[in-house]
Amino acid sequence: MNKKLLAVAITGLGLLGLGTSASALNFANANLKVTVNGDLSMTIVGSPDTTLPAVLVGGSSISGSAIVVKNDSLGMIETFTLKSFDSGTWLLKDVAGPNEMAIQALFNSAMPGAGDFVVPADSLTLVDKAAAPGIFEGDQSGAGVNPNGERSIWFKFDAPTATNSTGSRDLTVSIVAGL
Repeated sequence: MNKKLLAVAITGLGLLGLGTSASALNFANANLKVTVNGDLSMTIVGSPDTTLPAVLVGGSSISGSAIVVKNDSLGMIETFTLKSFDSGTWLLKDVAGPNEMAIQALFNSAMPGAGDFVVPADSLTLVDKAAAPGIFEGDQSGAGVNPNGERSIWFKFDAPTATNSTGSRDLTVSIVAGL
C-alpha cells in the first residue's frame, strides 16, 4: 500500500510540474468590435402649452406652470437642447430692448424667482443651445437625463422695453433630445 501511495504522490508532483511549464505559454489578445444602437426620444408630459401672466412693456413674467419633459428613450442618457424664434416685429435677444424680447429657461422642480434666471446662461437663442452645468440649470439639469427621467422647465419672458406692437403672441420653444 505504501508503494501505491508513493506512486500517486510522485505522479501528483509530476502534474504540478506540468502546470508550471504550461504557464510559460504565450498569450494573445482578441479585439472585439461591438455596435450599440439606440434611439433618442423625449415627450412632453401633460400639456405642451403654458400661459405667462400679462406683462407691461418693459416688464417680465414667469410661467405659471412648468412644462415637464420626459426621456422616454429605451436606454439612452439624453441632454435636452432648447431654442426659440423671433415673433413678428419682436426679435429674440439675450436682453430685451426696443422691439426685442428675451426668453430664459430653467430646469427646476418648483417655480423659480426672477433672480434665479441668469443672462446669458439661461437665455434662449435662435440656435440650438444644449443644457449643461450652469446652462438652464436650477435645482435640476437638462443634461445627462437618464431613461424615464423627467425635468420641469420654467420660462421667463422679458417684454420689449419699447414697441410699436402690443397684444397676445404665440411664442414657440423647440425642445430636442440629444446626447
